[in-house]
This record gives sequence, C-alpha cells and structure tokens, in this order.
Amino acid sequence: MKSVIRTLVTLVMGFCFLVMTGEVFAQVLISDGYAEACSGVLYDSSGEGGAGFGPAEDFTLTLCPEDGSNVFLEWINFDLDAASFMTIHDGDSQAAPVLAFSGTGSFLGDVHIASENNASGCLTLKFISSANLDAGGIFGAVIGCGQPCTPPVPVVNASNPSPLYVCPGEEVDFSGFGSISSGPEITTYNWDFDADGTFDFESESPNASHVFDTPGIELVQLSLVDEIGCESIQPTNYFVYISTEPNWNTSVVPSACTGEEVELSLDIEGVSFTLEPGNDFGEAVTLPDNVGECFASEINVNSFLPGAVLLDAGDGVENFMVNMEHSYLGDLDVTFICPNGQEMLVSSYPGPGTSLGIPVMGDTPPVAGEGFDYFWSADATNGTWADSPGEGGTLPSGTYASVSSWGTLDGCPLNGVWQLEICDFWAADNGFVFEWGIDFADTLYPVSQSFTPQFGLLCDSTSWAPSGGDDVLLDGIWNCPELTVTNMDPGVETYTATAMNNFGCEYSLSFDVDYVSFSPVIEATPEVYCGGNPVELTANLNSDSNDNITYTWGPEEFLSDTLGESVTAFGMTGPETFSLVVSQSFGGSGDLVCEALATITIGTCEIIIPNVISPYLSDGRNDMFRIQGIESYDDVELVIMNRWGTTVYENDDFGAGAFWNAAGDGASSGVYYYVLTIPVENGPLVVTSAEGEAVKYEGEGPFVFEGIFHVVD
Repeated sequence: MKSVIRTLVTLVMGFCFLVMTGEVFAQVLISDGYAEACSGVLYDSSGEGGAGFGPAEDFTLTLCPEDGSNVFLEWINFDLDAASFMTIHDGDSQAAPVLAFSGTGSFLGDVHIASENNASGCLTLKFISSANLDAGGIFGAVIGCGQPCTPPVPVVNASNPSPLYVCPGEEVDFSGFGSISSGPEITTYNWDFDADGTFDFESESPNASHVFDTPGIELVQLSLVDEIGCESIQPTNYFVYISTEPNWNTSVVPSACTGEEVELSLDIEGVSFTLEPGNDFGEAVTLPDNVGECFASEINVNSFLPGAVLLDAGDGVENFMVNMEHSYLGDLDVTFICPNGQEMLVSSYPGPGTSLGIPVMGDTPPVAGEGFDYFWSADATNGTWADSPGEGGTLPSGTYASVSSWGTLDGCPLNGVWQLEICDFWAADNGFVFEWGIDFADTLYPVSQSFTPQFGLLCDSTSWAPSGGDDVLLDGIWNCPELTVTNMDPGVETYTATAMNNFGCEYSLSFDVDYVSFSPVIEATPEVYCGGNPVELTANLNSDSNDNITYTWGPEEFLSDTLGESVTAFGMTGPETFSLVVSQSFGGSGDLVCEALATITIGTCEIIIPNVISPYLSDGRNDMFRIQGIESYDDVELVIMNRWGTTVYENDDFGAGAFWNAAGDGASSGVYYYVLTIPVENGPLVVTSAEGEAVKYEGEGPFVFEGIFHVVD
C-alpha cells in the first residue's frame, strides 16, 4: 500500500519568502568579545552554518549570565586541529582560574559551569587557532544559566511494553512509574495522548487514563519535570493500537419454514490499519498572476517517529505530485520545501510556451479548466518540463525529472510542514491548482505503525444467541461458531453472532430469520360417504396468502382428481383416509417453498354385521367378529353374550378396534347374542345382513341392533 500524502490547496498572497516562527535564541560568536545570555548557542567565528574558523584567530570572549546566576556551556560540537586551543577561565577575565583547557582533550559532550566561588557567574574563553590551518574547524555549545540538570527519562507502562492493544471506547490506564531521574524527584507528569505536541493531561501522579474512540494507531508521549525544573528531552514513543471494525462474511438465510434446518456459521476477519497521513482534496485555487507573486500550500506531516529524517530523498520520496492547469508553463517556478526550509526546484522560469493541463484561454475572470496529474521522481524517464515541449500544445500527464538535485532534500525532517510554492513571473496568463501530494516510500514507515486484528474462530471466542423464540438446537452448541437450528413458531427470530479478537474486543452482528408456517385442514361435504353420493374435499390453508400454491391429493383410486383446491371422493366401501400435501412459495421471503400435510378419514354410512365366524380354522379368514364400516362411527357400544346370557365381550368404542378376537377370549363354538348401539343423532344408517339384505334407518338415533351369530370350529 502506498503512503501518499495529499492536501487541499490554499492560496497565500504575497511575495516569495519563508518565515520561520518560534522562540528566538541568542547566537553568540567567539569573536563577540562580551555577551550576556542564558539561552542560545555559542558558535565559532563563522556562526551558524558557517564554514568554520579560519587560521591565526585569537579571540577572547567573556560570557556572563543575564539573570544574575551563573552561566554554563554544554558542548555539542568541538572539532579543533592539534595546533588550535581553547582555554576556559572561571570568572570574568583571563586572570580567573583555568576551568578547562582543550589541550588535555576534546570538550565534546562536556558541561562547563561557573563555580559557586565565582561571584561574577561569568566564564571567559580564550581561543587561538593555528596559523597554518588548511581547513576551518567548528565548535559550538548550548548556553544556559543556573545549574545544568540531567533530564529525567520518561517510561510509559514499564510492565506492559508498546504496543498496547485496546478497544474503541475503552478507558485505558497508563503509568509513568519507572521513569528515570538522576536524583531530584519528578513532580510533574505531562501526557500527550495523540502526539500532537499539546499536553492532554498534567498530574503530580504518574498515573493517567484516556479513552481512544477512533480505531487506528496513536503515539502516546510522556514529558517529565523534576523538582529543580529540569524537563525531559527524550520523548516516549509508546504506540497504542485501537482495534478496527471487522469485516463480517457471515450470511444467514433470511427466511425458512418452521421446523426446517437453518445453518448458522460465523465468519469474520480483522481489517488492517496502516498509519498514513490522510488525503484532503478541495476545489481549484487560482494561481496569482502578478509578477513575482506566489502560490503556497502546506501539508502537515506527523506520521513518522519523532526525529525521523529523510536520509536519501531520491529513495525516500517516491514522487511529488501536483494536479493543475496553466496556460503557459514557461512562466513558472515550482518548488517543494521541506520542514526545515530545504528546497528542491523542480521546474524553473523561463521555459517553453506549452500549456499545463487544458486551460480555458482568455477568460476574465479566470475559469478553471481541466487539471492534469504531473509527477516528479528521481527515476523519471522523461526529462524536465523544459525538456518536454508537449503534444498538441499541452504537456501530457506523466512523471518528470527535477531541475534541482534530489540531494537538496537530504537530511530533511519527515515530520512537520511541507510546502508547495509556485511563482508566476509573467502576466497575461492564468492557471489553477487542484491538488498536490507527497508519496513517501513505504520503507520509511516503521512496521510498528500497522496492524491487523486476528479473530480465532473457535468455541472459546465466538458464539450465537437467539432472541428467545421456540428454537430447537439440531446440531452444535450456542457457544460455538457453527450450529444448526430451527424454530417451531412462525415469525421473525433474531440470531446474534459475537466474536472476540486478540485485542480483547467483542463485536456483534444480528441476523433476522423469518420463519414461515401454514396449517392446512381438509373440509368434507358431507362428512360421510353414503348412498353413492360423492364427498367434496376442500383445502383450507389457514395462511395469510393464497398465492403460489400447489395441491397434491391421494389416494387417487377414490378421487376425481389429485390436483386443485377441491376434489371429489367416491366409491369407498369403508372408511378411507385421504391425504393432502400443500406447497406454497413465499416469493417475498427469498423464494422460500414450504410444505405441509393434512389428512382426513371419510367414513361410510353402511355397516355389515356378520352371522358366523370361524376363529379355529387354519386359513386365517373370517376368524374375528368384525362389523364392516363401523369405523365411521365413534363411541359405538357392543355387548356379546353366550347362549346362557353371560357377557363374554364388552366395548364402549368398538369402532376404534372394529373386531372381537373370539379365539383369544377362549370362546367355544355355538350361538352368541350381540347388542350393538350406534350413537348417531341422525340417519341415514344402512345395515346390511350377511345375506346382503340392506335396511336403511332414518330419523333420530341412537340406533340399537340385536341379533345372533355363530362361532364354528
């Protein structure tokens, strides 16, 4: 992934200059003779950034405190040849005792302090350079007053090294306990939770807490002050990773039939985060067209570790980019400026009369045309803008070489304000800037500035939970990523998946399943088959919708048809059970198809009472006392007595069984007497004798029949 920094262009009116703001530090030269300062830097005679001291120099400098305390020097550079010397006296003249002499060794890293016995608080420096010096040396020291201190060293979460993994919205505890001091007690702990240079929390205690609401990476920095006012100078680089929202790959069927299997399979993955500056794009900004007037725009970069520098600009910057249009590129100087003021001129005036992009010519006031993307890269195969006259009067989009060497940006700080400056040196033309950016090499971004949360799809870190309906778990358990479930109640059931990543963050997502159900019943008119009159069977679905339905009836031997909402039954010689399978397609529920079964038993109005049974013959026929058709009636009472009037069998719901097992009851051969009571309210009831004679009974029941039959061997 490229690390591209782009910005909204803004207009800064005025002449081309760079103003550096901030605290003013004294610059004291060894050649000044006398100076009072408590801050700033002491330099050799060439000053800041100079070429170094020259041969045969002989300077004496008395440096005194401006606050009445005592002055000290911390040497940061000390490059003297063997024939050049410096002597430091502990006082305001060379008559004061010698505090240090360079002939005994380099001062680099030393601190020289006016002693307590030095009432003036001054130091006097005597410097003599070699008369035969071929090349100048340099030296420099930071100036201070009072007692120099050893800065305390901050330590964040000594028992929990960086990075710290947290969840968005979680209150995170931090501790500065374990920070290092040379002796003085640490009195102030200043916390900057987003490394923006502003303290977010100040406390005398080493403990602090903070809530990170936005996923990503934050750099927490702790600054210390001890009881003598010494401040830490080394920032902490303690990274906090705030978990990103995951990608859910889980899908659950939106609808199902009641009782149908529904598979719940949890699939989730963490989303990577890389700390990169954000892109900020805006509308076109007009380039100034007054001679010498410049356009300037800034990008504030803060994505690198504090103190990081661009060692090799040719490798460290993939490209600079600007999207713009201009009616005459030959008028322009285009310069990129890094945070410490180093500049790289990528295109210079004068140049060819080619256009940039597609401008709108001769427009007053100017109207934005079409901007082209132009890049500058150290490995560009094209020449400079001036080397590329363009095609059709305009310079094509592409990657070009820079006028200045890329080495002019070597040593630039990575963090800070980067600038684009475009100066127009000729009037009577115009242009617009739409966007510009910097593409830093990926290698500049530390590995610690990216992460990908990990989800373990095991039973210890994932689960499902129902919303509380009549769920039936068919396979698996709820505290696992995969299971099979169903629901017996129609309606919407919600299943919530929960997963935890290695940051300890839980994420949940809910899925609704619409369980669909209908319960068909069969209505019969009339309810029994009698006298050869057909029975009409009609499906009643008890469903909210009667669309997209198919009907399948059976058995077909007694039916006029096997399809349709209504069919006709006829030709039964006894009670018959009819079945109906109903299929309904619910198009609004994901083309779901559900099936349901209904049955009905249609009895006949005719019964046949036997007059003889043979339970002891081996043919297995006619061995039970059966009344054909009696199954059509409920609560039929049957009493059987032998020839002596003793009851041998009695049943108050004979229709449910429809036979008497004479052999099982040990009945002997002979004549038996029966009393049959059929509790129908109304006829007809047709009773047929063994000889085939049928008698039809009308009117109100119950109907009672008495007769005899024979049990034969």
